[in-house]
Amino acid sequence: MGRVLRVKTGYNPNSSSVGSEIPAFLALAVGAGMLTVLSLHFLGFTGRLIRRLKPRQRSGAERVEG
Repeated sequence: MGRVLRVKTGYNPNSSSVGSEIPAFLALAVGAGMLTVLSLHFLGFTGRLIRRLKPRQRSGAERVEG
């Protein structure tokens, strides 16, 4: 009866190269999602900041000439 002499962990070098790239694809997808969320939050924050700092313009009906 045979015995297990050694267990090799990691990827099989003879396996498909696509199979060994799946963790990299997953990490890139997660990173792209995080970058998108952070970018949208940054753009929203800067938009609110610009609107807050922008001087308000009066409409024609509110002008008082004197």
